[in-house]
Amino acid sequence: MDTNWIFQEPIDFEHKQYVLLDFLQKMDKQLQNLKLYPNFQQISLHLASISLITEKGQYLTLNRTLKDPDDEILISDLIANNLPLFTKDDILEIYKVCVFSNDRIKDFFNQAKALWDVANDSISIEPIQNVKNIEPKQGLFYITDNGDNHLYEFIIKPIKKGVIETKCIIKKICSCNEDEFEKKILEIKRPLIKNIKNPDTYKNLILFKVHHTNQFPFKETLLPIAKRKVMNYMIQSKLIKNKDLTKKY
Repeated sequence: MDTNWIFQEPIDFEHKQYVLLDFLQKMDKQLQNLKLYPNFQQISLHLASISLITEKGQYLTLNRTLKDPDDEILISDLIANNLPLFTKDDILEIYKVCVFSNDRIKDFFNQAKALWDVANDSISIEPIQNVKNIEPKQGLFYITDNGDNHLYEFIIKPIKKGVIETKCIIKKICSCNEDEFEKKILEIKRPLIKNIKNPDTYKNLILFKVHHTNQFPFKETLLPIAKRKVMNYMIQSKLIKNKDLTKKY
């Protein structure tokens, strides 16, 4: 559902109720199945956009295409657009739709946030190799899910030029036994990490193991949260290290 759905033709309160109901039914099905992404972003974006319409007569769009289902939406991604000119009757209909929609979307936002809290608490990461090697902002992590070990490489980089906000980009290396990790790394095509096939590189990368409770969908919840935890660990560890170095002088 586009963020301009409220003032797309026809601008009719009853019609918009059906449009919203269809959207929320889809969101409800996804959340009932514990699938957080991309549903949480969609709910959050629509809620923020509706608030902006009622407060400033503007609505939100994104200035880039989200490449992954769990792409984080940052403040720098948002564009505030002025509403088109409408008749007085249309404005009243739009306002009614916003008031009606805000409470209902907020309920789903709270549900999604509660699900995120539970999932976030049940998923943890453990650095098990080259623990102090955080400087390159790159490394490996693996998740065991339904008996399969999924190995990923990751790099952390600015989300785009000119901003300090970063994102964690991942690429799957393999699904295999742990004793095959090294072999699969040597076979990877178009890796994210430069020279990863060189033993001096991959043997010195930090490696994380992801722990979880086996209750959440892999692609829509488990992997996105694990990826964020890896990124937060790398960034926070570097900040702590830099702070400790500063104290010595």
